[in-house]
Amino acid sequence: MKLWTAQTISLLGSAITTLALPLTAITLLHANPLQIGILFASGQISPLLVGLFIGVWVDRLPRRPLLIMADLGRAALLALIPLLSIFHVLQIEMLYLINFLVGILNVLFGVAASAFLPSLIAQEQLIEGNSNLQLSRSTMQIVGPNLAGALLQFVTAPIAIIGDVISFLCSALCLAFTHEPEYREKSPERTTVFKEIGIGLHIVLHHPILRALAASNFTANIFWSAQMAMFLLYMIREVDVPTPLIGLIFAVGNSGLLIGTILARYVVRWLGLGPTLILTPLISDLGALLIPFASRPLPLATGMLITAQFFILAPLIIFEVNQVSLRQSCTPEHVQGRVSATMQFIGWATVPLGGLLGGWLGAMIGLRLALLLVSIGLWSALPWLIWSPLRTLRELPAQNTASLLPSQRQHLNNHSSSENHDSSKDVPAM
Repeated sequence: MKLWTAQTISLLGSAITTLALPLTAITLLHANPLQIGILFASGQISPLLVGLFIGVWVDRLPRRPLLIMADLGRAALLALIPLLSIFHVLQIEMLYLINFLVGILNVLFGVAASAFLPSLIAQEQLIEGNSNLQLSRSTMQIVGPNLAGALLQFVTAPIAIIGDVISFLCSALCLAFTHEPEYREKSPERTTVFKEIGIGLHIVLHHPILRALAASNFTANIFWSAQMAMFLLYMIREVDVPTPLIGLIFAVGNSGLLIGTILARYVVRWLGLGPTLILTPLISDLGALLIPFASRPLPLATGMLITAQFFILAPLIIFEVNQVSLRQSCTPEHVQGRVSATMQFIGWATVPLGGLLGGWLGAMIGLRLALLLVSIGLWSALPWLIWSPLRTLRELPAQNTASLLPSQRQHLNNHSSSENHDSSKDVPAM
C-alpha cells in the first residue's frame, strides 16, 4: 500500500530530525533549558491552534492531495535550516518558527492519514493496519537515531536535516503515483466550519470511552512532554553522555517500539482491548521513574537509560495502536477527520505547556529533580482509564453510527437537517 510506503520513507528522515533539531539548538546556538523547552513547545502547539480546523478540511477534501501538500511543505521548511546555517544567520527564533510551521503540517498529515486508512481497509483489519503503520514508525525510530549518530560524525546537526528533506520529497512522489481508491461515505451537506467542529467535539466529549481516552491523554501528555523537553539536555549536561552514545541509547531503547508494535495485536487478544489500554500506561509510568536515577559510571547510566526507554516505549506503542483502532472503529467514516483532530486537540492541548514546564523546572530546581517530579506526575492520568467502561471492553465495536450514543446520533441528525445546501464550496466557511 502506497500510504504505508510513503509514511515509512518520511519517518526515516523525521527520526533524524528528532535528534538533529535539538542538537542544532544545543551545540550550534548554545540554547539553555528554557530555550529548549520553547523549541519543543513550538512544534507541539499546532494541534491546539489549528487541529480542529484541519479536521474539517480533511473531512471535506480528498485526503491524498492533502498528504502530498503536507510532505512538500515540510520539505521546503526544513531545507531552510541547513541553508541558514551555511550562511551563518541561523538563530534560535528561526528554529522556533520553522518548528511551529512544520508542526502544523505534521498535524495535517497525521489527521489525513488517520482518516484515510479506514476508507482503504475493512473494519476488522484496523488493528493489523495500524500495527503495520506503527511497525514502520518503530523501525525508523530505531534506525533513525543510529543514522543520525553516524551522520553527526561527519556533518553538523543542521546539515543532517537534509536527510529529512529528501525523505519528505520521496514520500510526496510515492503518494503522487498511488492510484488506490478512496472509498468515502456520502457526508451530509456542509455547514459552517464551527458547527462541523462542534460535531467532532460532541462525539468525543459525550462518548464514555473516547472521553476517557482523551482525558487520560490530556493529563499524561503534560508530563511526557515535560520529560521529553529535558531528556536530551539531561543526558548531555547531567550524565555527560557523549554524542555518538546518545544515538545508540535512542536506537537500542527505541527497540521497545518495535517489540511493542509486534506484540500489540497479540496482547489485546490475550488481555482484551480494555485491560490492555489500562495496563500498558501503568508499565510505562514505572519505566519513566528510572530516568532521574541514571548516574555515572557511564556503562551503568547507559544501561539505565536504555532500560527506561524500552519499558516506556514498548507499552506506549501497544496502547497507541489499540487506542487509534478503537477510535476509528467508534467513528462514522464521514467524521473520521474531525474526531481524529478533536482527539489530537484534547490530547495535545497540554503538550506545549508541558514543554515549557519542563524547561522552567529544569532551570529552577535542576534537571534530575525535575525529571523525578514529572515521572511521578504521570500516574495522575491512570484514574481516567480505570474508572471508565474500558475495564469490561474486550474487542472493537462495530464501525457505524450504532457505536454512538443516542444523543450523538441525534446531534448528527440535527446538524444534517439544519445545514445550508450550497454544495459548491470546497473550503470551510468561516
